[in-house]
Amino acid sequence: MIAFISLIYASFYFIVFGKGLVKKNARNISIFTCTGIVLVGIIVFMWLTFAPTTKDGRTFQYVVQIVPNVAGPVTEVTADALVPLKEGDILFKIDPTQYQASVDQLEASIKRTEAQKQLADIQVKRSEGLVKRSAGSQQELDTWMATRDEAIASIASFKAQLDNARWQLEHTIVHAPSDGYVINRQIRPGTRVVTLPATAPMTFVSTEGTQIVASLSQSAVRYVQPDDSVEVVFTSLPGKVFTGKVVAIAEATGEAQLAPSGLIPTMTGQPIQGRRPIRIELDDQSVISDMGQGAQTFVAFYTQKGKPFHVITKVAVRIQAWLGFLTNPAG
Repeated sequence: MIAFISLIYASFYFIVFGKGLVKKNARNISIFTCTGIVLVGIIVFMWLTFAPTTKDGRTFQYVVQIVPNVAGPVTEVTADALVPLKEGDILFKIDPTQYQASVDQLEASIKRTEAQKQLADIQVKRSEGLVKRSAGSQQELDTWMATRDEAIASIASFKAQLDNARWQLEHTIVHAPSDGYVINRQIRPGTRVVTLPATAPMTFVSTEGTQIVASLSQSAVRYVQPDDSVEVVFTSLPGKVFTGKVVAIAEATGEAQLAPSGLIPTMTGQPIQGRRPIRIELDDQSVISDMGQGAQTFVAFYTQKGKPFHVITKVAVRIQAWLGFLTNPAG
């Protein structure tokens, strides 16, 4: 675009000197050239300040590390890589044998304890009758009442354990957390999975909530504010320009983050890039629903200042959109 502006100014050379409007000599040519350099420089500065553009834009989606809630060998993998899935679809199954055994054992323990409670109830009633007739001991009644209370507490404990065991059994079947697809599927039947996040057996990309994030340098972002208008060009959709707005601007950069350690930070004196991420929302969000993660975008920002210079960016955006047809199809 800078070259285009320079060519427009250069065309005035032929008008001014070619038509004889100004005498062609070294002095006038020098004045014309210096004026052009200053004028083009001012235009470019104002353009890039009040309507900056960036090629560092892309679509982002949530990436979920699928970590099972229970450990065990995998018996079946039903989800194929890169195949669209719906929320709740089965990803893989873990051998439920030990978890089913725990459920069965606790159910049996509850039945046994309930039988003990029934016996204790009968003995308590019998002992109460004997004590009233002075034919039985109070100590025996107290013993059976304690046995009954112990059985009641044991039943409550077993039921709580049973709920946990059933929860574990239920989670031997791992489901998709949302609409999306599996990528980097590294498990097969027989693979043992554990509940550690560092050893996630597969990665799931959610297709819900696709976002566009672009970045600008710290000098270019200074006049950009939330709700400013933007225009977006997708590399995969040449010839089309989509409108939207700025949603949020990150107030932090990774270059200024310090990791906790016992060392004193060392300042190198080298300037940092410190590009600021900016989240963008299109007026028609359905455009990015099928874009996938990492779709490249060219983004233009229109600030509230220097609006006469916005037209330059609008021209640049449309040139960029049509240049998309010239990309190499072979990659």
